[in-house]
Amino acid sequence: MKDLLLEHCGPIVSPHPHEAYRLEILPGDTMVVRQGKVSWVGHASAPEARAARAGQLPTLDAVGAMVLPGFVDSHTHPVFFEHRAGEYEMRNAGRPYLEIQAAGGGILSSRRSLMEADPAELKERVRQRLRRFLELGTTTIEAKSGYGLSVEHELLSLGILRELAAEEALDIHPTLLAAHSVPPEFTDNRAEWFRLIREEILPVVVRHGLAEAMDAFCEPGVISVEEAEDLFRAAKASGLALRLHADQIRHGGGALLAARMGALSADHLEQATEEDIQALVRADCSFGLLPGCTYFLGLDDWPPARRIIQAGGRIALATDFNPGSSHLQSMPFVLSLATCRLKMTAEEALWSATMGGAISLGQGSRVACLRPGWQADFCLWPFREVEELPYHAGDNRPLRVVKCGLPVV
Repeated sequence: MKDLLLEHCGPIVSPHPHEAYRLEILPGDTMVVRQGKVSWVGHASAPEARAARAGQLPTLDAVGAMVLPGFVDSHTHPVFFEHRAGEYEMRNAGRPYLEIQAAGGGILSSRRSLMEADPAELKERVRQRLRRFLELGTTTIEAKSGYGLSVEHELLSLGILRELAAEEALDIHPTLLAAHSVPPEFTDNRAEWFRLIREEILPVVVRHGLAEAMDAFCEPGVISVEEAEDLFRAAKASGLALRLHADQIRHGGGALLAARMGALSADHLEQATEEDIQALVRADCSFGLLPGCTYFLGLDDWPPARRIIQAGGRIALATDFNPGSSHLQSMPFVLSLATCRLKMTAEEALWSATMGGAISLGQGSRVACLRPGWQADFCLWPFREVEELPYHAGDNRPLRVVKCGLPVV
């Protein structure tokens, strides 16, 4: 954490922490950061700014750039070893995602490569991915296990995340996703795999603080509602928060399970019904929308953002970064998809990619806002209007990234 004087800012844009989809233009062109938190925002002529100069705080010249909080990517899968570009070609040739997985590809393919990987090389690959998030303006992520799919390798994956959280600038909120799929050796005895998660993985995770939440890929033919609910009850009793992959490819009751169990977030939701949406709103559950996954899989069903907003739901936009179904780390590109395909406004999308994600992670009073008291995680962008961020689609990255007051990119 660091003290910093940021001068000559363009618009300083902050998501409102209590009003969904509202952005504030903070008055002034100067920001003072002390001990890694925003201390003051105002005009260069104010006494607070003069005092910061007199105190010889390290100074960063924004050169008129727009100041925005760092993105909060609330759904990622960065712990994998090999890419799956071959499956990208298969899908483009018409093979469905679940069919590829049933034939031994997909999640199980990533499992094989992770289990065979040298742990030190695996850690280094994950490290490079974390740094890439920062380069693209993301300063906080949720990060899942789920490609180990054994007691040893699920714990290894979460252990790597804990080590890198202490070594790298990015804030990492880890999630246990051992229920990402059922390993092939348990095909004829699924209950044994879920017993291992409950009795051998979960206690170690809780004892050593390796994860904040548990997730499951609740999809017909993968993990059933009943199997996910059994795991969730054990996780909740152990003090973990709950997140859920729900109703992505086929409707199967995942959203209603998330609402019933008090999950922080239900994610995907491409097949969510009005009943699902209303139940999640009543449960105050975040709607984790991942349009990059729909784009990458070449599907036609986009998450129902407009219906969610009209129902009073709170959206968290995220990348779903993973080796198979959404190999992208760019939140600016997600904003482009959200505005073009989900028909969100730029203001709605930016709020959802910052404060929406923070609330989804239980961090809504700590990150994603530039008011005094919040963590000083922000980016400088060569724009004057928020609409330019999704408009400049493609190679869209910030000029500078500052984490806890320390310039890191």
